[in-house]
Amino acid sequence: MEEKENMLSGKWYKADDELLVSERTVVRTLLQRYNLTIASDFISRDAQIRNILGEVGENVRIEQPFRCNYGKNISVGNNFSSDFNLTILDSAKVTIKDNVKIGPNCNIYTTSLPKDSAKRAEGYEQALPITIEDDVWIGGNVTILAGVSIGKGAIIGAGAVVTRNVPANTIYAGVPAKMISVNYDKEWQDVINIVDMVIKGEMTLTVSNIQRKLAIGYGKASYLMTLLEDCGAVRVNEKGKRELAVESVYDVSLPKNASVKYPEDLEYFAANWQMIIDTIYDALKAERSHITVSYIQRNRHLGYNRASVLMEAMKDAGIVEADGNDMKIAIKDVSEIKVPKHIKIKMPK
Repeated sequence: MEEKENMLSGKWYKADDELLVSERTVVRTLLQRYNLTIASDFISRDAQIRNILGEVGENVRIEQPFRCNYGKNISVGNNFSSDFNLTILDSAKVTIKDNVKIGPNCNIYTTSLPKDSAKRAEGYEQALPITIEDDVWIGGNVTILAGVSIGKGAIIGAGAVVTRNVPANTIYAGVPAKMISVNYDKEWQDVINIVDMVIKGEMTLTVSNIQRKLAIGYGKASYLMTLLEDCGAVRVNEKGKRELAVESVYDVSLPKNASVKYPEDLEYFAANWQMIIDTIYDALKAERSHITVSYIQRNRHLGYNRASVLMEAMKDAGIVEADGNDMKIAIKDVSEIKVPKHIKIKMPK
């Protein structure tokens, strides 16, 4: 019992433990029966898979053959489907939520072996849970490794090996898998683009202008205008005309987990401030009192021109001040940095 408890708690355990071997043997017997069941016998297949897995939602389809270690450590939500040859090594909890689609020949491994060869020879393993959130699509021949979480709406390209967490609404591919693009929400992207064009003076806020700028029909343009009003980005003034109710695209209230690409100039501006925060944090952590443009270059892996832009921004914001040929850091903690309104940055922990 101790080895099973260690396994489920993420500690090192011995997989050849008598109880664990017995449980795996029982499940493999059930899987043999499931995989040999006539494909058209949907009722029997559904009953069997519910007996094998821990939790099963509605409208679940798992093509044969399917393989797993224990079964009861796996939970799948509603509208789940997997193609042929799905293998789940569920020594730890595997949580698959609603509307997840998995292609053929995919592998989900919660287990890993120690780097120490002597410990491997003793039969030790470790298991870490895997979570796949709602609306995820996983292409064929994908392998997901221990401890990984895949965010809502993400897409994993065929053949990928997922070694780290995947953010919501992104597309990952490759070995190891890396982000290749963001799976943007089209309607909310249109909202951001409309607000950006109005702020820049490229259009006035009317349904007909939205039609022309986005090359869409009147009905879709009217819907987007309603969306703009519902999210508080647009209001009707005392003269009965629509006007922006926000000062920046960053003020638009997006639904939770909605993914959009902000205009490049704003992204560049926000990226600069993130690098300023990170540079000063690293300098203070290293107990530096002064920094130079060359230090910024080395610290953030930048060219001279971009590093100079960051230094100028730091001077203008009072983060650094001239001290001979160098710039003296004028603050004691990054929390003192006053980031411009609407710029979203991530503070170091």
